Amino acid sequence: MNEMTRPIEVITQEINFYKFQAGSAIIEIGKRLCEAKQCLPHGAWGEWLQNEVEFSERTAQNFMKIAREYQNPQLIADMGNSATKALLLLSLPADEREEFVGEAHEIDGEAKTVAEMTTKEMEQLLKELEAERAEKEKLQSQLDLFQTEKDDAVDAAYKETEDKLEALVAQKDAAEKAQREAEEKIAAMETEMDELRMKADQTALPDESELEKVRKEAETAAKEKAEAAMQKKLDKAKKDAEKARKEAAEAQAAIEAHEAAQKEAEEAALQAKEELEKVKADTEKKLKAAGSSGITVFKVHFEAVQGNINQMLECISQVEEAEEAEEAEKLRTALKALCQSVQDNL
Repeated sequence: MNEMTRPIEVITQEINFYKFQAGSAIIEIGKRLCEAKQCLPHGAWGEWLQNEVEFSERTAQNFMKIAREYQNPQLIADMGNSATKALLLLSLPADEREEFVGEAHEIDGEAKTVAEMTTKEMEQLLKELEAERAEKEKLQSQLDLFQTEKDDAVDAAYKETEDKLEALVAQKDAAEKAQREAEEKIAAMETEMDELRMKADQTALPDESELEKVRKEAETAAKEKAEAAMQKKLDKAKKDAEKARKEAAEAQAAIEAHEAAQKEAEEAALQAKEELEKVKADTEKKLKAAGSSGITVFKVHFEAVQGNINQMLECISQVEEAEEAEEAEKLRTALKALCQSVQDNL
């Protein structure tokens, strides 16, 4: 036996007293049943319930549950002091129960309070509310998923454009570096060519002997050959420089094209965001409407199905435009079968 704070006889007398009271009686009985169960020795609970307070164990458990869940006795009184209704109301979150009890609800076209409803009417109403709550959660989940998919798509597109831009900038820098190196090489070769020409001019001396003349002619031929070789290198360097300039220009053009594409992507992302806001607004409207009645919930589903059918018809048109008539006919047959199945069930 647990340590008793009060005699079981006193608790029994109080429970029997509250059985004939209203309002807070259900809660007070539940509290004392909890107390009694702690007081009684193991195995004595069922016999005590039957002999002393005339409760079944299930009834006692219900009273104890109500005592644990409800803090406001007036809420029980507003439900007509019905333990059954109090138990049914536990399907609602605690912060919504008082509002539910305080309002009148439409039952078969008639406004009724919770106290005025039958247990069956209240049970049906709570089932409808639970269905509407589930529909709201489904719509909210779809909206959250759509938001996540849009955000992921925008992030992926932005990262891809950033990577491309980085690669193009690196390409442009490399082309400009190659152009600078080619121009420096050209400048050095042109200087060397000038020096060769100056040396050639300096070798033409007056009163040359025949031997000296031959030697000078040989030197001149060698210098001309060296100059021709240098000119060839110079021409190649100029060609390389021109190629580098062309590559730098192409890189710049690619960057500009990429920036234009990035701008288009940003505009598309903005448009997607606007579309998302529209979808969000429509969904929130549906969420708000879903709480009103079963008819409104039907309208939400009807609009969704209608939109899906329109999208399927658009898909069939696209398949036909792609000159796949046979596939389009298969899709059309499937859609007709679906519509016929719906009609057969109406």
